[in-house]
This record gives sequence, structure tokens and C-alpha cells, in this order.
Amino acid sequence: MLLIGGLFGRLVGCLAVMVVGVHTTPFWAWLDPGAFALIGAASFFGGVSRLTMSLAVILMEMTNDIQFLLPIMVTIMVSKWVGDLLTHSFYHALLEVKCIPFLDSEPFITHNGDPVSLELFKAADAMCSPVQCVKEKESVSRLASLLMSCEHSGFPVVNEEQQLIGSITRRTLAVVLEYLHDHNKDMVHYEDFLAHDPSYRQKIILEKLSGSGAEDVTIDLEQYINQSAVSVPTSFSLHRTYVLFRTLGLRHLVVTDERNVVVGILSRKDLMGHALEDKLVQVLGEVVGSEGVLGGIKEERRAAEL
Repeated sequence: MLLIGGLFGRLVGCLAVMVVGVHTTPFWAWLDPGAFALIGAASFFGGVSRLTMSLAVILMEMTNDIQFLLPIMVTIMVSKWVGDLLTHSFYHALLEVKCIPFLDSEPFITHNGDPVSLELFKAADAMCSPVQCVKEKESVSRLASLLMSCEHSGFPVVNEEQQLIGSITRRTLAVVLEYLHDHNKDMVHYEDFLAHDPSYRQKIILEKLSGSGAEDVTIDLEQYINQSAVSVPTSFSLHRTYVLFRTLGLRHLVVTDERNVVVGILSRKDLMGHALEDKLVQVLGEVVGSEGVLGGIKEERRAAEL
């Protein structure tokens, strides 16, 4: 990026010299193709990456001339403002190309071209339901079948009344089942989890454990449960749910009713802008007619904070 920007900058500098001509007076000392190349490199790199202070330090280290500090800072800020006005950064675009669910600092949802405030929606409006749950004591065949039938990264753990008591990750279940198959024991120590990853034989092991003969074998998952799993009620504000999810860096968030029974779950993909718009499209029609949620996002958030 520095090379491309430097080439464009030097091209502009050479064109300026061709138009104005070569002058030896101090007034025309700024008309230097090398200086134009430096400014071009700063503008291109700043517009693509949206770096500010670090890029200015890098270019100052390259030039070792304090006279270029002010032009470099002005160029970087202008290129960043123009880039933010037009689109997001190059690295943000790479996240979209690789389909990585990246959540912005604030959710931005539109309906018919108008912004919509998520404060007027509930977590139940965006959750996925029904949820694949596991119990404290679960049969081996059921766990193996569950891992083979879905690609979820985690599962809520419930008691006999379907009330939430924690969560467990897919990797934990896979390691426990593999140890049970290889060593005929379901006790896996913490050091073993750190040193062991589910191997390439995982699919074969799950197929064997999901077959006949494993229905009567149960595993006590109590020692592997994350009892500090975060959950929100169904009536929880969707905007606050988004902020909570992003701030804590969660991978999934369980939604429960007033009796702490699991009724849904939220993942990063569920809180992406396009996914929220698809899920809220039916609710939007009713709320727009009765509540009038379009516009006034800042006023709605101020009222909610007060």
C-alpha cells in the first residue's frame, strides 16, 4: 500500500513539475516529487487501513524530517475522513469476505431506508428456538448423535425441569467422548484439556458411540459445566443484549423465561445486521404502526438511559 500510494503521489508530483516547471527559489521548494510520493503513500495507506497515530510515527521514522510532520498528519486525517464517509476499512472488508461474524460497536438496522431503534425490541424477537440442550447426566449415544447432527459451538445445560444451570462447549464434549472411547474413562483433568484436541478420528468415534450398545452408558457432566453462563430473560432489551454480547465477547447467549427455562439462544450470526433485519421484519410492521420506531434513535436511547 505504501508503494502504490508513493507511485501515485510521485506521478502527481512529476505532473506538477511538468506544468509549473523547475524553480530554485525557496517559495517553490515544496514542489518536490519525492515529497509528493511521501504524501501519496500516507494518504493511500491511511485511507485503506484507517490507521492514524501509528502510521504517522512510521512515516516520520522513514523520513527523519520533522518538517513533514504537519503535512503527514493532515493527509492521514483527511484520507481517514473521506474513507469513513465512503465505506469501511480494507480489513473490515476481509472479515466480510471470510464470513467472519464481526459486530460493530453499535447496531444499525434500517427498515424501508429509515433507521430503527433496537430499544423497542426484545431478545425474544431475535433468538433462535428451539434449542439443543443437554442434561447433567446424559447418555453417550445421545451426546454423540447431538455432535454429529449439528455444528453448534456450545450447548445450554439444564436440569430435569429444563431450567438453565450452565453451559458446556462442543470441544469439551468431544474431548470427553474421545477419552471415554480410547481410555474407557469419563474423568478428564484440566491439564488433559489443555494438551488435547479432538483428533481426525472424531467422526469415526462419534459414529461408534452413537450406535447400539451406548444407550445405557451415561456421563456425569457436572464437573465440566460452566456454571457462570450468561443468560438474559425474553423481555430483555435487544439493544442492551447486543451491547452485553459484544462487550463480554460471548460466543452464545442463552435466553430464558420467568421460570429460568431455556427458550432460545443467540449467537454472533443472529446479531449481525442483515440477520436482525430478516428476523425483525415481521415485528417491524406491527411496531411501526403502533409505536412509531422509525427515526429519533438518539432521543430513544437518551430516554432509555434516563
